[in-house]
Amino acid sequence: MVWLITLGSMLVALAPFPDDDKLPQRVILRVSRNLVVMGIVELEEDDVIVVRDLAGEVKSYSKSRINRIIRLVDPAPEQDGIIVLLNGQSQEGRIIEDSFTRVVFEIEGIRSEFRRDVVDYVLLEPTTEENYRRFKESLRPNMQARHFRLCQWLFEKKQYELARKELAELLGHSNMDEARKLLTFVDAQLTMMNRDTSPPKADAFRGDGESENSNKPAATGIVPLKDLLPDQLLTKRDVNIIKVMEIDFRQPPAINISPDTVRKLIETYRMDDRVPVSPDGQTRLFRAAAERPLEVLRLLFELQARDLYPEVKVLTEPRSLNLFRQRIHNTWLINSCATRRCHGGLEAGRFFLHRKGYKNERVRYTNFLILDRLELDPEWPLINYQQPRDSLIIQHGLRRDMARKPHPDVRGWRAVFTKGNSRLLENTILWIQSMMNDPRPAYPVEYIPPGSSEPVKNQSPSPENPNRTSR
Repeated sequence: MVWLITLGSMLVALAPFPDDDKLPQRVILRVSRNLVVMGIVELEEDDVIVVRDLAGEVKSYSKSRINRIIRLVDPAPEQDGIIVLLNGQSQEGRIIEDSFTRVVFEIEGIRSEFRRDVVDYVLLEPTTEENYRRFKESLRPNMQARHFRLCQWLFEKKQYELARKELAELLGHSNMDEARKLLTFVDAQLTMMNRDTSPPKADAFRGDGESENSNKPAATGIVPLKDLLPDQLLTKRDVNIIKVMEIDFRQPPAINISPDTVRKLIETYRMDDRVPVSPDGQTRLFRAAAERPLEVLRLLFELQARDLYPEVKVLTEPRSLNLFRQRIHNTWLINSCATRRCHGGLEAGRFFLHRKGYKNERVRYTNFLILDRLELDPEWPLINYQQPRDSLIIQHGLRRDMARKPHPDVRGWRAVFTKGNSRLLENTILWIQSMMNDPRPAYPVEYIPPGSSEPVKNQSPSPENPNRTSR
C-alpha cells in the first residue's frame, strides 16, 4: 500500500512529454500472451516502467511481470538496420520508420513495409561516424586489404575527404593499383564538388550517419559502387563444370553431348580399350550421345577425360545443387550470413560471401565454392561431407549452448537454427548428404577469393587426402 501511494504521488508530477530536445521513448510491452501495451515511457526504474498508452492513460507495470519490452527505434536519415520478425527470420535494409502500426524499410531504393504485429524488434546499425572510428581503431600494421576496404566504404558513404586521407596513408606504405584507381575517383568527386559556390564539407558528420553532402543531386557523377566492391565470380564455364561433376546418376539432370565432343573423345582416347575403334562401335557411340547421353558421360568419367567435361552441357540443375539453391543459399545463407554487417560487408574478413545479384547462378556457385574450399579452422571445415552436423556453417548457426563449435560472440548475431525452424537444419544436413561424396570430386576450377592474391585450387587426390578424388 505504501508503494502504491508513493507511485501515485510520482504520477501527479509526471510531465506529459519529455524534454523537447529528446525524442520520447516508444515501447511495446508484451505483458502476457494476451496483453500487449503500446505507448510512451513516462518513467522507468530498475523494477518498474510507467507508460502512457495510446488512449492517453498512464499505467505502471512491474518489470518482473512483463515478458518482453520492445523499444521502438528512431532511425537517422540513411541509417541501416535489421528487422527481426516474430517467426525468427530477419530482413536487412535502410530503416525509414518504426511505428506502432508498421515498419518501413528500403532495399536498393525499393520501399517495403511489415505490419508491426509480425515484427519482433528493429536493430539499428551504428552511424557512419561510429563505424569509421571503430573500423579505424581495428586496423593494425600490414592490414592493407582491410585498410583498402575502409577506403571503399568511405567512398560509398560519400566521405570523400576522409577517403582521400585514408588512401594517402595507405599508398604511403603500399603500391595497390586498386587504391590508386579509387583515389582517381575520389579526386574527381572532390573536384566536381569544389565547383559549387558553397563547397560542401565531405568530412563533416551531421551525426545521422551521412555527411552534409549526402543529399546532393545525382549530377555529381557518383561512380557505381559495383566498380569498387569485390566482384570476382566464377565463369559460366566454371559453373557448368561443377554441375557436370555433381551429377548423380540415380537422379540425373538433363544433359547434352554434341557429335563434335564424341569425335574428340574417339580421337583423343582411341588407344583406350573402352573406346570403340570399329565403325559400328563408333556409330553406336554417336547414337548413344544423341539418345542416351548419360552413358557417354559415364564413359567420360571412367576415362577421366576432364578436358571434355566443359563440352558436356548440363541443361537442368543437379539435385544436390538445386537443394543448395532452394533450401540453403536463397533461404537462409544470404539473409543470415551474407549481410553487410556480417560476411557480406566490410568486416567479413577472409570469409566473404557475395550478396549482390545473389539469384544469379554465377554468384550462387561462387558462394558455394567458397564454402567448399575455404579453410577457417583445420578441424572444422565449413562443409563437413563426412559428418554434416560438424560443418562450421551448421555449428555457427546453432544457439551457442547447443553448438560444439559456437559462433564468436559478436553484436547482432542470431542463431539460424532454432526450435521454431528446425526444418532449416534438417534441409541443410539433407543438402550436404546429397552432395557427391564417394569420393568427393575435385573441381578443375581456379578462383581468387576477395582479399587473396593467389588462386585457391581444389585439393588433388593424395594418400594424405583420399576423399578428394577426381571423377
